[in-house]
Amino acid sequence: MGAVGRQVRPAGLGRTVLMDEAYEALLALIIDEGLAPGTPLRIDTIAKDWGVSPTPLREALAKLENTGLVQRVPHRGYTVAPLLDDRGFRELMAARLLIEPYSARQACERDASGAARILAEHHREMTAAADQRETDDFRSYMQADSAFHAAIAEAAGNRFLSAAIDPLGAHIQRFRRFTGGRINDTEEALAEHSAVLRAFQASDASACEAAMRAHLEGVAHRSFGQAVSDPA
Repeated sequence: MGAVGRQVRPAGLGRTVLMDEAYEALLALIIDEGLAPGTPLRIDTIAKDWGVSPTPLREALAKLENTGLVQRVPHRGYTVAPLLDDRGFRELMAARLLIEPYSARQACERDASGAARILAEHHREMTAAADQRETDDFRSYMQADSAFHAAIAEAAGNRFLSAAIDPLGAHIQRFRRFTGGRINDTEEALAEHSAVLRAFQASDASACEAAMRAHLEGVAHRSFGQAVSDPA
């Protein structure tokens, strides 16, 4: 499909799709295909090539616009948004430092054991993906990573915080994949996730908060070689 380089319906996407399915398919397309900033995302063309209705695609693109991953250009429709620059990524990590340590504490206080069971499964998936992935195959690893963080946000019980995690995580994936060249900190990230998991297993809310903060600071340090200041 000239604009986005995709000629067939994505795997698992039927002819009748919901907005959420279309959102996930478009998100995977943007991240996995490495679409260049400014690449057109023409609703009618995508709908024809994927063999689906344009309505859920239109709704999904509007949702993606709110995340900042796509943008709507007057008289041109939707296009892939520019990659975050270093400043944008720093701001993104600062936002995560505000949201995620707090969410970890809240999740632990509400249901530490329940969250721990879910996190243990995502940690196993992430470990397996890190062991098995090809050099340039980021998807399974990043999906498990995102699922780990999303599970904590959901367990915190605040739907607004939970909704904020999805676009933040998507920006992280896109930035790290297409500006960093490859992910080479799997051992550090897995160790940090393990510390978060152990804190949940111990039902220690303060330790959950601290472990999540340490993890995000570790990601920031490995990305920039220095800390990102928490604006709180």
